Amino acid sequence: MKTELINIEKLQETIINQAQENSSQEKRIQTQQIEINYLKEKIDYLIRQQFTSKSEKLNPNQPSLFEDTKETIEVIEDEEIEITFKRKKGGRTSPPKELPRVRVEHDIGDEEKVCSCGDTMHRVKEIISEQYDIVPAKFQVIENVRFVYGCRCGENQ
Repeated sequence: MKTELINIEKLQETIINQAQENSSQEKRIQTQQIEINYLKEKIDYLIRQQFTSKSEKLNPNQPSLFEDTKETIEVIEDEEIEITFKRKKGGRTSPPKELPRVRVEHDIGDEEKVCSCGDTMHRVKEIISEQYDIVPAKFQVIENVRFVYGCRCGENQ
């Protein structure tokens, strides 16, 4: 084994070198810590931007609605103008009259046309409802007709 004698000057030189390395590492750690804090703040900001409700966001380019403006608006009174309009009436429109119609009658049986008094009921009115029917290469309207019966005695109406 070789033993070297430690020189005091060499020892002092190595201590100074290690101290310089430690100080450079501390500076590097400080700069990295500053950068980490900056990136954390940026991530928090972006998360808030993405996940907060949109109504709470204010566009920095939009001027404030509550700032006082020095402009005054003068109101000039004009002649009175009466505005009238007609409202559209609701409901369905009837099919055009030029479309061909097919009449389908829905009638009740003869035994149901007999009144409790024994007299036969007569036809009082027709209820017509229309619906569109599309047959390939043919467009037509089907009229569904229901008959309403009543007795002259006035009992079943």
